Amino acid sequence: MRTRVSVLSLLLIGSFIAVSATAQAPQVAFKCKDVKVKNALETDSYGVNNAGVIAGDYVDASGIQHGMLLAGKKLTSFDGPDGSSGIAAYGVNNSNVAAGWYIDSNGLAQGFTFDGTTVTTVSAPKGVNGTEINGINDNGWLTGIYFDAASVQHGFYFDGKKFHKYDVKNSSGYVTELWAVNNSNVMTLYTLDPSSGLPVDGYTLTGKKLAKFDPPDSANTAIHGINNNGDLDFTIFDASQNRHGVLYQAATSTYTTFDDPKGKNSTRADALNDTDVQVGRYSPTSGNPPNAGFVCTVQ
Repeated sequence: MRTRVSVLSLLLIGSFIAVSATAQAPQVAFKCKDVKVKNALETDSYGVNNAGVIAGDYVDASGIQHGMLLAGKKLTSFDGPDGSSGIAAYGVNNSNVAAGWYIDSNGLAQGFTFDGTTVTTVSAPKGVNGTEINGINDNGWLTGIYFDAASVQHGFYFDGKKFHKYDVKNSSGYVTELWAVNNSNVMTLYTLDPSSGLPVDGYTLTGKKLAKFDPPDSANTAIHGINNNGDLDFTIFDASQNRHGVLYQAATSTYTTFDDPKGKNSTRADALNDTDVQVGRYSPTSGNPPNAGFVCTVQ
């Protein structure tokens, strides 16, 4: 575990978000706004492509959750097979193909892709007890997790031809979660403590080369998005288990930590595109809705 560094002062930018730079790093300013579907009780944003199309889910006025692709104000809503529930898209590539997972009629998670018209179920090899897809790139690679016959979690990636199991070695009993993949097939992943449900350390995987990425002010790190420039999105937890977003810009090796003032200490950064447009969600201080999506652009 890493030593906790004190949270830096926050700078209010625009009407939405406060940002701070970690020690010795220049500040980055964001302009941010909520992601909303008209008449929805809740909207969650998890993926974004270079055209600004956002993938996620929304809960309608009847309390039913649907998958979504949101291009400006144009909503493409979709659902899983009959009897399924809880569908959400966690990634979207530049061909507007989304990927995510839903809960089937047996209560198991099933991965899917959505091409704008059809939801196609994508499950890890037979004998597993559920598949969750988190990422997709323009090459058709998929990343995520599956549960084996004993319901133990494993990371995996699909290279367009076959599934590959991937677990971080010697990780002290922690399980592995693969999240995103860019067009160079560099993947993000993190280890997770199954006893606490908290992430532990973040990594990138390039071929067989594993590199640890833990922001300096993080006690627990979940690494999420990666773009084609090698920039990264994180969700970190401080020593009090407060949640913050972090943007890492590879060109300057800069980490910028940010918090949403409307839901302080509850920011989750999920994805970014090649111009560092970021999406994620936070928990409003009012508690209504439980979560709200956001999109931020670097100024």
